[in-house]
Amino acid sequence: MANAPGPEIREKFQAALALSRVELHKNPEKEPYKSKYGARALLEEVRALLGPAPEDEDEPAADDGPGDQALGAGEPREAEGPGAQRALRLAVVEFHLGVNHIDTEELSAGEEHLVRCLSLLRPYRLSLGCVSLYIQAQNNLGILWSEREEIETARTYLESSEALYSQYMKEIGSPPLDPTEHFLPEEEKLTEQERSKRFEKVYTHNLYYLAQVYQHMEMFEKAAHYCHSTLKRQLEHNAYHPMEWAINAATLSQFYINKLCFMEARHCLSAANVIFGQTGKIPATEDRQHRRA
Repeated sequence: MANAPGPEIREKFQAALALSRVELHKNPEKEPYKSKYGARALLEEVRALLGPAPEDEDEPAADDGPGDQALGAGEPREAEGPGAQRALRLAVVEFHLGVNHIDTEELSAGEEHLVRCLSLLRPYRLSLGCVSLYIQAQNNLGILWSEREEIETARTYLESSEALYSQYMKEIGSPPLDPTEHFLPEEEKLTEQERSKRFEKVYTHNLYYLAQVYQHMEMFEKAAHYCHSTLKRQLEHNAYHPMEWAINAATLSQFYINKLCFMEARHCLSAANVIFGQTGKIPATEDRQHRRA
């Protein structure tokens, strides 16, 4: 792993993340995206300080079909050397710029940044330092295309993320780096336990979005399966919002009732009742599902 970038780059990147987390209602009423625009300016400064991406003649074209990156598109390799490290950091910045533009309802610009992120990461997508970011970028593209009601495209991105997660866990298995670690000094890197927690959260989101897509496609059996998996994982990792979890569990119970699976339906309703009872009694966890899902 190459040395962390200089203090100016690190400070600007951390400041951008802090601004990105400011809730919209805390901005002036006439400037609801003020903090988002501030974060964007800082991210663009970080990108300029990092310099241009290293050229790679083997890099596939950016308009390759969605999702094919995880299932083929050349043999992935480790991100070694200063050029690869710069590409990774640029990809992190492109990802956050993509999310930033989507949050300010500039979907086309957001898509461009996320596709650029995938293009930079593609040769290294199965490596320890890249896999989490690659899945997150595809997840966000899946959400974006779902909002456009291009459900097949959304499905392709999300299923690619699921396949990449499974391939990584089967072939490597070590908790991968969180994307923010590319801008941290070595002494501030996360523990393996925290890395695992964050990576599993990314995969839980992937399953949640797939459940939504399968529901849109009227693939109700698959949607129910993925919804059940999501709810189970949220409880296991203590990463849920009580009211949202209870509503989703109650909704799943209706599927089981329609299938005459009354024991399963009763279990979902009982669980929903228990978790709903936590509303207002415990703080909401940090893992509330993405607002656009």
